[in-house]
Amino acid sequence: MQRSSALEYALKLLGFRARTEKELRERLVGKKYELDNIDDVLAKLTKISLINDQKFAENYVRDKLSISRRGPRRIYFELIKRGVAKEIAEVATKLISREEELETAESLLQSRQRQWFKLDPLARKRRAIGLLARRGFSSQVISQQLKNLDRE
Repeated sequence: MQRSSALEYALKLLGFRARTEKELRERLVGKKYELDNIDDVLAKLTKISLINDQKFAENYVRDKLSISRRGPRRIYFELIKRGVAKEIAEVATKLISREEELETAESLLQSRQRQWFKLDPLARKRRAIGLLARRGFSSQVISQQLKNLDRE
């Protein structure tokens, strides 16, 4: 009875969104399921590929890069926080090309141009640096975007 209810709960959670093994384990432990049952459920879900941290990381990188416009460093640390192994997180974030990172940073800055229009150029630069750094973009990308900002 307990095993099937742990499996049902895990499937219910996976029905909302993809999750890492760590996230599922934490949720199942929080519901007070027995550890042996949790291990069995997670093994079963891994075997049928409903839990795959590699695929999770790849999809997470694509979503956060294109939708949330975050840089590789921030995405890497978010993956680690979600329980993805460091090696998997590193490989997934290295799939981001420099061009994609530059395009994402440029798109992010363009979305703020209207807000920053009346600011003096130095204040605009400071805000751009802060925004891009908080979002996890590399220093090379930040400096490239500042050069583009100077041209405008």
